[in-house]
Amino acid sequence: MPIIKNARIFNGENFIPLTAVRYEDGIIQELYAECDCPDAIDAEGAILAPGLVDLHIHGSFGTDVLNPGGTQYIADRFPSVGTTSYCPTNATDTFEHINAFLGEVKEAMQRDTGARVLGAHIEGPFFALNNRGAHAIPLLQDPTSENYHIMAGDYEDVIVRVSLAPEKPGGMELITELTSKGVVVSAAHTDSMAAEMEEALAKGVTISTHTFNGFYPVHHRQENSIGVVLTDDRIICEFIPDLQHINKYAARLIMRAKGFEKTFICSDALEPAQMGDGEYQLAGSKVIVKDSVARLEDGRLAGSTICMLQGVRNLVNIMGIPLDKALRMATYNPANAIGDLSIGRIQPGKKADFILLTDDLQLKKTFIRGKLEYEA
Repeated sequence: MPIIKNARIFNGENFIPLTAVRYEDGIIQELYAECDCPDAIDAEGAILAPGLVDLHIHGSFGTDVLNPGGTQYIADRFPSVGTTSYCPTNATDTFEHINAFLGEVKEAMQRDTGARVLGAHIEGPFFALNNRGAHAIPLLQDPTSENYHIMAGDYEDVIVRVSLAPEKPGGMELITELTSKGVVVSAAHTDSMAAEMEEALAKGVTISTHTFNGFYPVHHRQENSIGVVLTDDRIICEFIPDLQHINKYAARLIMRAKGFEKTFICSDALEPAQMGDGEYQLAGSKVIVKDSVARLEDGRLAGSTICMLQGVRNLVNIMGIPLDKALRMATYNPANAIGDLSIGRIQPGKKADFILLTDDLQLKKTFIRGKLEYEA
């Protein structure tokens, strides 16, 4: 029966005074204070943490999830950067392309190798014009129930999260419909003001997508929706910790306003992540990466080039966030955000998805479903 021993265990919320974990058939069975089993995997004092959970990622390793085969291609490579579960995320595109993507997500969810595919995150095309970010103007659509069903087709069951602008025609009604079906709804790329955001929360919105990006800025007289996002306990905040999309002070403001319990990080990575500078694409638009920053040709930011583990390093090494808080925002909290209590934690009965990290947060090993999927 597999055991990892001599580890410093972070269970998703805290470092705990236990050093070994036993698992079987991909499920955690027991935690121990000590273990002298000679056949156990010796962590040699390394940090044992839950695998990283990325709820917002468009691409990496030179491909996009909208490209044929992209979702599984990325899943097969994610163990090398410590991401063990993810929601492949489309950018704004045609309904036809998004529907084909959803079909691939459904297939990938059945696989038992590589990172777990948790289900799709729909990020576009249901966005507002002014705060659209890198999303293509001609393809923006109203978030009506009719449009949603045309887009989803036979694959509604694979959608776990939908990001939309709640103030657009049909938005409030679609929020009600989706939340009644258990789909998590996020406010994103929105021109909404405070009253509209409060209505959206009452209808069931629970996440702000890449907080600050895609919202009107904080203003001391205008009642913009970002003020609701930062102060209302009904909504949790996702942010991109590349320190390009928001600076360290804005990131610190999110964490101060919401607390570490109501904040999580994502990569929002594009196909150039793990690839280096050069020219790439996002849903048909050219993306230029220079000094690891991805922009459209007009200079607008267009997603990031980081992975979740680099985001954790940025929080710890650049911002001075305590390691347990940074790891929590990359494991336990994103899992909670979509209601998946089987991942993002090291506890008996939970899935045996782990990473082993050195003190300087370099990845040593990745285990998914109890299997060693990567070793440095």
